[in-house]
Amino acid sequence: MTWNKTLSSTLKRSLLLMTLMTSSLQVVSEESLPELGDTSSSAISLDSEYRLGRLYMAQLRRSLPDLQDPIVQDYTEHLIYRVGEYSQLQDRRLNIVLARDKGVNAFAAPGGIIGVFAGLIYHSETEGQFVSVLAHELAHLSQRHFARNLQRQQDRSISNALILLASIAVAASSNNPEAVVAGQQILTQQALSYSRTNELEADRIGFLTMISAGFDPEGQPQMFEKLQALSRLSGANELEFLRSHPLTKRRISESRIRAQEIKGSNYKNSLEFELIKQRINIGFFKTSRQAVTQLKQEQRRAKTERQKIISAYGLGLALSRDNKYSEALDEIRQALKLDPENLILQTALLEIHLNAGNGLEAVGVGKSLLEMNPSNYPISMLYARALMNQKQYDEAEEVLKTLLLKRKEDPQIWYWLAEVQGLARKIIGLHQSRAEYFYLTGNYDRSIEHLRYALELAGNNFQLNEVLQTKIENVFATKEELKDFT
Repeated sequence: MTWNKTLSSTLKRSLLLMTLMTSSLQVVSEESLPELGDTSSSAISLDSEYRLGRLYMAQLRRSLPDLQDPIVQDYTEHLIYRVGEYSQLQDRRLNIVLARDKGVNAFAAPGGIIGVFAGLIYHSETEGQFVSVLAHELAHLSQRHFARNLQRQQDRSISNALILLASIAVAASSNNPEAVVAGQQILTQQALSYSRTNELEADRIGFLTMISAGFDPEGQPQMFEKLQALSRLSGANELEFLRSHPLTKRRISESRIRAQEIKGSNYKNSLEFELIKQRINIGFFKTSRQAVTQLKQEQRRAKTERQKIISAYGLGLALSRDNKYSEALDEIRQALKLDPENLILQTALLEIHLNAGNGLEAVGVGKSLLEMNPSNYPISMLYARALMNQKQYDEAEEVLKTLLLKRKEDPQIWYWLAEVQGLARKIIGLHQSRAEYFYLTGNYDRSIEHLRYALELAGNNFQLNEVLQTKIENVFATKEELKDFT
């Protein structure tokens, strides 16, 4: 299920590819899928789904306009992990991708992949509304809805799989994602025909997950009503989506009944959600000057301490993007006087110093913050860039390598590691890091190319030669894995 307001044609194809690819790959692995409640359902293992998810993720990254914001990424990941602890997921190896798109949208793919569009945060008025969508997607994963759909359609799924997987193999081998379009058009309606039953189940289970995690039960019906209102405003383009993913009166009414059955009123948005929402909102202004003007108006209207913190943070970011760094720092410092322990506000000082080119200040703030918050993702990323700008390449490399111990599948870390190693003239390391980046973003030919460059430079280093040869073989195996499904 996708929660969608407006999507570009490329993004629509990417999301459709996810649904069709994951479903089709599973049926090729096992023609007759048992009931999921049966112990024999392990014929399609969670590990197999995880592997398929990694293959899909690499292809997805090639076409999705990802939101490269480590602060938003860190908040979203921690929120999903927190909610996921209360879900029915058996395999909690999650991989979260953020899309830089204003559409109200999220999706889930087998293998623990959850995609979140920036527009979902932008349009969510409360953290409970945002979580209601995340919990819904977690329910799709925990109930394995893609696999269950195949069980009902197994009489035609094999032929469908061959149609689609042939186009996927062409796309993977030719670096042309457009090659999947023909197969998608044939299978679109069949792939989405199960939505009503699965959506109702995901609504119910997602609701239980959300309230178990301590979020406002009103979040689900409020989000449904918001989606309904947005769909009325979107015109004819939205009608096609609603035909395949209907937001029915039944779903809305049942969500309202569920919420009314839960007693309690002490539900609040976290301050972190409000600050992250400010970051997202500022990114959608046409100009930084417009953002500054609106945030100044918000600041004048702020009455409570919380409102003052939120408006000062937003104004500080907007001023920074308008190249008014001194004023930006003043705003963040005012916010920190009200909430001195807030890590997002503290990180904003590092971010603004970095943007302003205040090299020594950025390094000083970054070092202090990282000492107090070891291996913190956004601080590490910003601090590494500050070190790199000051030509402290070895230190920057160490920070990024430490981060990779927990985030080895994050392509952005590999990207910046390659940049640092290039500046430090560590050419073999540069090629290895670029190879990892291209592998994680689905460009397997470029990955092999850089591994071969590294191999040429390895000389008589037997151990390094073995590592590189093994990696080349693994990349080739991944390419063949995609083709073998056809």
